[in-house]
Amino acid sequence: MTDDAKDLAAAAREAVLAHVRHWNNQDKDSWLKILADDVRYEDPPGTVAGIGRDVMSVQAWDKSFTPTKTWILEPVLIIACGREAQVHMRNHGSVAGKPAWVDSIELWRVNDEGLVDSVRAFWEPPAEIRSHLGLSTWEGETSLAPEA
Repeated sequence: MTDDAKDLAAAAREAVLAHVRHWNNQDKDSWLKILADDVRYEDPPGTVAGIGRDVMSVQAWDKSFTPTKTWILEPVLIIACGREAQVHMRNHGSVAGKPAWVDSIELWRVNDEGLVDSVRAFWEPPAEIRSHLGLSTWEGETSLAPEA
């Protein structure tokens, strides 16, 4: 592995750890700073593919921390290679007043500046909480950026 690849792998690992740290501290402003302006977000793939930091702010953050939903993240395993990190993430939380625990396999990628430019989180929500998660079944892309 070249020094550049090692540096990018370290940046990818640090991006995941920063994500967990800011998420668990509910520090939205710091969390948004680790994201590239044009970050692509698929959580899970097969639902809406969001593009942009503003989409992450609304779709990932605001919809995860509501009066009926909260989550704490635990990175069980992080494997970083090149500019990507594959993560086995354990998501502990509460949905609609019931304890929830969801394991996900997540692929995080950073750009040359070390900012996250892609997140793909693969997971299967338990049937008993699926209807409370507000998942979209629309396949395509969305962006909050003004149209050109």
